[in-house]
Amino acid sequence: MITLWLMGLSAWAADNSATVLEEAIQIEVDRAMTGLALPNQPRPHHISVIVGDAQTTEVWASDGALTLTDDSRPRFMRVDVRVGTPELDSGNFQAAFGRRQGMALRGLGREDEELALRREIWIALDRAYKGATETLAAKLAARRGRDLSYTTDFAPAEPARSDKPPARQTDFSELQSTVLALSKAVTNSDFIEVNEVGGAAGHYRSLFYDTAGTRLWRDNSKLVIRASVQAKAEDGSTLVNNRSWIAQDLSGLPPIETMTRELREAASWLNQARKNQPDREYLGPVLFAPAASAELFRQLLQPQICGTPPMESAPENASQDARPIPTARIGRRLLPSGWRVTDDAHGHPELVGAMSHDYEGVPTRAVSLVEDGVLRDVLMSRTPRSDRDQSTGHARGMAADRFEAMPTQVNIAPGKARSWKRLRRQALSMAKSAGLSHVMIVKRLAPPSMEENLEFSITGDEPMAGLTTPTEVVKLYADGREEPVRGLRFVGADRRTLRDIVAAGRTQAPVQMLDVPGGSDRFGWGWFEGLGVSWAVPPVLIDEMELHARSGGEARVVTRPE
Repeated sequence: MITLWLMGLSAWAADNSATVLEEAIQIEVDRAMTGLALPNQPRPHHISVIVGDAQTTEVWASDGALTLTDDSRPRFMRVDVRVGTPELDSGNFQAAFGRRQGMALRGLGREDEELALRREIWIALDRAYKGATETLAAKLAARRGRDLSYTTDFAPAEPARSDKPPARQTDFSELQSTVLALSKAVTNSDFIEVNEVGGAAGHYRSLFYDTAGTRLWRDNSKLVIRASVQAKAEDGSTLVNNRSWIAQDLSGLPPIETMTRELREAASWLNQARKNQPDREYLGPVLFAPAASAELFRQLLQPQICGTPPMESAPENASQDARPIPTARIGRRLLPSGWRVTDDAHGHPELVGAMSHDYEGVPTRAVSLVEDGVLRDVLMSRTPRSDRDQSTGHARGMAADRFEAMPTQVNIAPGKARSWKRLRRQALSMAKSAGLSHVMIVKRLAPPSMEENLEFSITGDEPMAGLTTPTEVVKLYADGREEPVRGLRFVGADRRTLRDIVAAGRTQAPVQMLDVPGGSDRFGWGWFEGLGVSWAVPPVLIDEMELHARSGGEARVVTRPE
């Protein structure tokens, strides 16, 4: 749960606590700026401190019974120290594994005792400073002997200030009854072998303080409920389906009747799919229904619109360039002509992803990212790149990770929108032209945090899937019949897949999700971790995709007891 405090955090113990906290931070940060020094080492040029309080509740249920409930009120502090100058400092460098860097995380007591707070802040500052000097030394060593040009390490930003928001009382008592009701909704399905529902709710408040003069309070909430159901096919294959509901709080959830109906539909699909034999492979047009389309864009488009460059690292040999190539390349075609993509954190204040300032204290502004299908701008943090030197206010991150640009509330508009009925007809026509009797419709993809089939790329292996596992897929025939398909995985999907979109429907209502900055561990976090984002996207028809069967397991040899 250490990551939760970063989103901004709960009611302080007393009215004067903010004053005590701010005074303690100011005293120790001022002392660090003037007194932190090591022989022949650079001094700090920028320090930031985030202190956050959280009030959280976590509930789990299985087979209609509660299995865990937990309430906590953690308080955490993150200290970042940058040494050197904004042009060349200790940031944006990946030091060797196990080596200290210029950041420290510490837990804090909830009582606002000035001396206790100052002690913890000073210890964190001392540790972060020493780590920053080690990182800068490694960075300079990696650049030594290389006649290369580098961008500035830290972009300037105007100081931001906000008043402490009034204390809010939070009540998560309904979360337990909601989770339990969902778990009970499918207990009468005798084919379900695993029925697990988890929920987490939190109210967060934090203070961001830096040496540039920013004093920024943040206050928000997040609620996550996820449900997973599993069944076995006769050949031993494990079939999994799931549902997720994400909102700022309980009032943002659908009615419980709607949620239980959705979970029963997920279980019903498993019952149908387990009776069918898996297809071996499919190569042809694929139609993505709205829920699957939101995952398609979130998984493939996010890295292409986030402009924070990768961190430098020590090169493995003398010929290797230590300057990583950014994934997001301005001028690259990402979508067909006529498509437009924007990000506006102020568009829907009632949805997750809404924010006024990012985690580096920079105001968040709306950005027009894709025009006529081509990437024209990128989301930025305070880490510059060669073609963008200012933050757009989109820096966020998890726990000890570097803050990087992330989407907040994305809207994708196609050049021309068709009805769902016309999309189905066009998909069938394309399948017929390809010599196929049916077309595949992907209705749902597993959220990355619930993906069970993790992949690792080794030279010589078959292409990576590129997308998470489809949890609901049907064959659509010309007579309108739909037949559930199980055990499929994509092969070789990547950003270029989006250029093969041949038709799209109307942009749907925003889908609320959790995500993390792009990178190798983007698909490895837990059910409740992540930062709020929303994607408003249309259903899409893609010209050609490849899917292969993934089936098998231990066939059932013992009948279930009555």
